[in-house]
Amino acid sequence: MQSDKLYRVYNQDCITGMQEHVGDNTVDLVFTDPPYGIDGDELDVHYHRDESVVVPGYRDVPLSEYADFSRNWVKQCERVLRPGGSLYIVSGYTNLHHILNALHETKLQEINHLIAQYSFGVSTKNKFVSSHYHVLFWAKPDRAKQKRTFNSNWRYTDQKDSYHDRLSVQTLPRDYKPGEIKNKNQLSETFIEKFIMYSSNRNDTVLDCFGGGLTTGRAALRFGRRFIGFELNPHAYAAFVPTLDSVEARPDPVPEAPDQEELAKRERLRAGWRRDRAARKAEKNALTTANGMLVWAHQDESTESRDAGPDQDCGCCR
Repeated sequence: MQSDKLYRVYNQDCITGMQEHVGDNTVDLVFTDPPYGIDGDELDVHYHRDESVVVPGYRDVPLSEYADFSRNWVKQCERVLRPGGSLYIVSGYTNLHHILNALHETKLQEINHLIAQYSFGVSTKNKFVSSHYHVLFWAKPDRAKQKRTFNSNWRYTDQKDSYHDRLSVQTLPRDYKPGEIKNKNQLSETFIEKFIMYSSNRNDTVLDCFGGGLTTGRAALRFGRRFIGFELNPHAYAAFVPTLDSVEARPDPVPEAPDQEELAKRERLRAGWRRDRAARKAEKNALTTANGMLVWAHQDESTESRDAGPDQDCGCCR
């Protein structure tokens, strides 16, 4: 790779690769989709997939090695993330506990546990149908001026729209690209872009430990981020690294705003809510003050009773 490019991709395993090529505290965001340890190289048999346009050579991780494997690459992510840097891990449920155990052995902090609703195109008879991925959102603790990036309003100017866009159950769309060469288990670039926009800024460095079809790389470069990736499969590396040079750079999207009529309606509702909250707060304060006055009054009466002595009738005990 030439030094003037905005990306670096290495055809090697990410654990060794991060040790050799990525310095401490140099990455702003990690977004990655690790192997699931479920014989993923054989899933086409179960899902009846057409593998004719899928790049060969996908490598899964044996279940017997998955715990140590997870611990080692997560530890490297902790090292390379800057203070305040974010980490998103997309995972299935079968070996999720190994990834969570690895995370809990670090000093990274959990921010969210998201669910990505997704139809796998399979059916079951005697149990519920699996239809989701897990997206783990963790971060390295802030330090001094290095804070975690979260652009709440990158997509919508109004809090109501932003609220619905940030619910913890997200939708993972399918990328229907008939005839196009793809990697096995490739995520939608639109889905990845969302997390890149929320948790990074232009010129930030985004890293993907398991590059696959380099969807994370294309999403990062499209919006002015730098990219570091690792991909062990030489066929995927050869097929997808050239796609990074054809990414069309775009400016960050202009946040969408509601029309004036809708905005005015929302502002009227919010003004009403603010008045109601202020009224409830004033009522609570008044009640607290009144109760306090009663307590003080009772304390004063008790003091007078003690001062009156045993031979005087103070009247408070009648």
